[in-house]
Amino acid sequence: MSLTQLQKLELNKRTDKILHAPSNAPAGGQQLEIAFAADLSGCIDEVNQSIKDAAASLKSHDKIFQNVRSNLIYWGNGKIIIRATPMSFIQMGKAFEGIVGDTVENSVENRDKNVDKPPYFEDLCGFLKLYGARCRCVLLFLNETYEEFEKQYFRVKDTEKAKENLNPFLKHRLLVITKDKMVTGSEILMKLITNK
Repeated sequence: MSLTQLQKLELNKRTDKILHAPSNAPAGGQQLEIAFAADLSGCIDEVNQSIKDAAASLKSHDKIFQNVRSNLIYWGNGKIIIRATPMSFIQMGKAFEGIVGDTVENSVENRDKNVDKPPYFEDLCGFLKLYGARCRCVLLFLNETYEEFEKQYFRVKDTEKAKENLNPFLKHRLLVITKDKMVTGSEILMKLITNK
Protein backbone atom coordinates (compact mmCIF):
# COMPACT_ATOMS: atom_id res chain seq x y z
CA MET A 1 0.00 0.00 0.00
CA SER A 2 2.04 2.92 -1.27
CA LEU A 3 0.99 6.37 -0.19
CA THR A 4 -0.41 8.56 -2.97
CA GLN A 5 0.79 12.13 -3.47
CA LEU A 6 -2.42 13.40 -1.86
CA GLN A 7 -1.91 11.12 1.16
CA LYS A 8 1.70 12.31 1.50
CA LEU A 9 0.53 15.93 1.45
CA GLU A 10 -2.13 15.19 4.07
CA LEU A 11 0.44 13.32 6.18
CA ASN A 12 2.84 16.27 6.06
CA LYS A 13 0.14 18.76 7.06
CA ARG A 14 -1.29 16.61 9.85
CA THR A 15 2.18 15.86 11.23
CA ASP A 16 2.99 19.59 11.24
CA LYS A 17 -0.27 20.25 13.07
CA ILE A 18 0.56 17.60 15.69
CA LEU A 19 4.11 18.86 16.23
CA HIS A 20 3.11 22.52 16.51
CA ALA A 21 0.09 22.06 18.77
CA PRO A 22 0.33 24.01 22.05
CA SER A 23 -0.40 20.82 23.99
CA ASN A 24 2.60 19.14 22.37
CA ALA A 25 5.30 21.72 23.06
CA PRO A 26 8.83 20.29 23.36
CA ALA A 27 10.66 20.28 26.65
CA GLY A 28 13.67 22.60 26.70
CA GLY A 29 16.35 21.32 24.34
CA GLN A 30 14.66 17.97 23.76
CA GLN A 31 15.46 16.35 20.42
CA LEU A 32 12.43 15.62 18.24
CA GLU A 33 11.40 11.99 18.49
CA ILE A 34 8.84 10.29 16.25
CA ALA A 35 7.44 6.77 16.26
CA PHE A 36 6.21 4.67 13.35
CA ALA A 37 3.88 1.93 14.60
CA ALA A 38 3.16 -1.00 12.29
CA ASP A 39 0.27 -3.43 12.51
CA LEU A 40 1.68 -6.92 11.91
CA SER A 41 -1.71 -8.58 11.46
CA GLY A 42 -1.90 -7.64 7.77
CA CYS A 43 0.52 -7.73 4.85
CA ILE A 44 3.91 -6.67 6.21
CA ASP A 45 5.23 -5.67 2.77
CA GLU A 46 2.42 -3.17 2.24
CA VAL A 47 2.85 -1.63 5.69
CA ASN A 48 6.62 -1.49 5.13
CA GLN A 49 6.08 0.39 1.85
CA SER A 50 3.72 2.87 3.56
CA ILE A 51 6.20 3.57 6.35
CA LYS A 52 9.00 3.94 3.80
CA ASP A 53 6.91 6.44 1.78
CA ALA A 54 5.97 8.36 4.94
CA ALA A 55 9.59 8.67 6.08
CA ALA A 56 10.67 9.90 2.65
CA SER A 57 7.78 12.36 2.49
CA LEU A 58 8.48 13.82 5.94
CA LYS A 59 12.22 14.14 5.28
CA SER A 60 11.65 15.97 2.00
CA HIS A 61 8.89 18.13 3.50
CA ASP A 62 10.78 19.80 6.35
CA LYS A 63 14.41 19.98 7.41
CA ILE A 64 13.37 19.29 11.02
CA PHE A 65 13.07 15.62 9.99
CA GLN A 66 16.68 15.49 8.77
CA ASN A 67 17.89 15.02 12.35
CA VAL A 68 15.03 13.29 14.10
CA ARG A 69 15.16 10.33 16.43
CA SER A 70 12.81 7.64 15.15
CA ASN A 71 11.42 4.47 16.69
CA LEU A 72 9.65 1.56 15.07
CA ILE A 73 6.91 -0.15 17.01
CA TYR A 74 5.73 -3.54 15.79
CA TRP A 75 2.25 -4.38 17.05
CA GLY A 76 0.62 -7.78 16.70
CA ASN A 77 0.99 -11.52 17.24
CA GLY A 78 0.40 -11.12 20.96
CA LYS A 79 3.35 -8.79 21.54
CA ILE A 80 4.58 -5.26 21.03
CA ILE A 81 8.18 -4.68 19.97
CA ILE A 82 9.98 -1.32 19.95
CA ARG A 83 13.38 -0.45 18.57
CA ALA A 84 15.21 2.73 17.64
CA THR A 85 15.69 2.87 13.86
CA PRO A 86 17.17 5.75 11.85
CA MET A 87 14.86 7.24 9.23
CA SER A 88 17.47 6.55 6.55
CA PHE A 89 17.27 2.85 7.45
CA ILE A 90 13.48 3.03 7.12
CA GLN A 91 13.79 4.76 3.72
CA MET A 92 15.99 1.90 2.46
CA GLY A 93 13.10 -0.48 3.18
CA LYS A 94 14.88 -2.34 5.97
CA ALA A 95 12.37 -1.52 8.69
CA PHE A 96 11.23 -5.12 9.10
CA GLU A 97 14.57 -6.92 9.04
CA GLY A 98 14.78 -9.36 11.94
CA ILE A 99 11.13 -8.99 12.91
CA VAL A 100 9.69 -12.00 11.10
CA GLY A 101 11.73 -14.51 13.15
CA ASP A 102 10.37 -13.23 16.50
CA THR A 103 13.92 -13.06 17.92
CA VAL A 104 14.01 -9.38 18.68
CA GLU A 105 15.18 -7.66 21.84
CA ASN A 106 13.10 -4.98 23.55
CA SER A 107 9.87 -6.92 23.17
CA VAL A 108 7.06 -6.78 25.66
CA GLU A 109 5.44 -10.19 25.82
CA ASN A 110 1.74 -10.70 26.13
CA ARG A 111 1.10 -11.54 29.80
CA ASP A 112 -1.40 -14.30 29.13
CA LYS A 113 0.93 -16.01 26.61
CA ASN A 114 -1.83 -16.28 24.02
CA VAL A 115 -0.05 -16.08 20.67
CA ASP A 116 -3.32 -15.67 18.79
CA LYS A 117 -4.43 -12.68 20.85
CA PRO A 118 -5.82 -9.99 18.55
CA PRO A 119 -3.94 -6.70 18.52
CA TYR A 120 -6.17 -4.58 20.75
CA PHE A 121 -5.86 -0.81 20.38
CA GLU A 122 -5.95 -0.12 24.12
CA ASP A 123 -2.92 -2.40 24.63
CA LEU A 124 -0.93 -0.42 22.08
CA CYS A 125 -2.03 2.88 23.67
CA GLY A 126 -1.02 1.62 27.12
CA PHE A 127 2.39 0.60 25.76
CA LEU A 128 2.86 3.98 24.07
CA LYS A 129 1.86 5.79 27.25
CA LEU A 130 4.62 3.99 29.15
CA TYR A 131 7.39 3.48 26.61
CA GLY A 132 6.69 6.06 23.91
CA ALA A 133 6.10 9.10 26.09
CA ARG A 134 9.06 10.99 24.60
CA CYS A 135 7.70 10.69 21.05
CA ARG A 136 5.99 13.90 20.05
CA CYS A 137 4.29 12.19 17.11
CA VAL A 138 3.14 8.58 16.69
CA LEU A 139 2.12 7.40 13.22
CA LEU A 140 0.15 4.13 13.30
CA PHE A 141 -0.06 2.32 9.95
CA LEU A 142 -2.91 -0.14 9.40
CA ASN A 143 -3.34 -2.38 6.38
CA GLU A 144 -7.11 -1.92 6.16
CA THR A 145 -9.60 0.75 5.21
CA TYR A 146 -11.03 3.16 7.76
CA GLU A 147 -14.44 1.53 7.38
CA GLU A 148 -12.98 -1.88 8.31
CA PHE A 149 -11.17 -0.33 11.28
CA GLU A 150 -14.37 1.38 12.44
CA LYS A 151 -16.45 -1.80 11.99
CA GLN A 152 -14.08 -3.55 14.41
CA TYR A 153 -14.84 -0.72 16.88
CA PHE A 154 -11.26 0.52 16.37
CA ARG A 155 -10.03 -2.85 17.67
CA VAL A 156 -11.03 -1.79 21.16
CA LYS A 157 -12.08 -4.46 23.65
CA ASP A 158 -12.14 -2.31 26.80
CA THR A 159 -13.45 1.19 26.00
CA GLU A 160 -12.64 2.66 29.42
CA LYS A 161 -9.07 1.41 29.27
CA ALA A 162 -8.67 2.85 25.74
CA LYS A 163 -9.97 6.25 26.88
CA GLU A 164 -7.68 6.18 29.92
CA ASN A 165 -4.63 5.33 27.80
CA LEU A 166 -5.35 8.00 25.17
CA ASN A 167 -5.41 10.65 27.91
CA PRO A 168 -3.74 12.96 28.79
CA PHE A 169 -1.26 13.33 25.93
CA LEU A 170 -1.46 10.42 23.46
CA LYS A 171 -4.68 11.66 21.87
CA HIS A 172 -2.78 14.78 20.71
CA ARG A 173 0.20 12.85 19.33
CA LEU A 174 -1.39 9.89 17.55
CA LEU A 175 -2.22 9.77 13.83
CA VAL A 176 -3.77 6.55 12.49
CA ILE A 177 -3.14 5.97 8.79
CA THR A 178 -5.44 3.50 7.04
CA LYS A 179 -5.57 2.70 3.32
CA ASP A 180 -8.01 5.50 2.57
CA LYS A 181 -8.13 7.91 5.52
CA MET A 182 -6.12 9.46 8.34
CA VAL A 183 -7.60 10.07 11.80
CA THR A 184 -6.10 11.55 14.94
CA GLY A 185 -6.20 10.09 18.41
CA SER A 186 -8.61 12.86 19.44
CA GLU A 187 -11.05 11.83 16.70
CA ILE A 188 -10.93 8.20 17.83
CA LEU A 189 -11.40 9.26 21.46
CA MET A 190 -14.50 11.27 20.52
CA LYS A 191 -15.93 8.25 18.66
CA LEU A 192 -15.29 6.05 21.71
CA ILE A 193 -17.02 8.58 23.98
CA THR A 194 -20.08 9.01 21.74
CA ASN A 195 -20.51 5.28 20.88
CA LYS A 196 -21.07 3.93 24.40
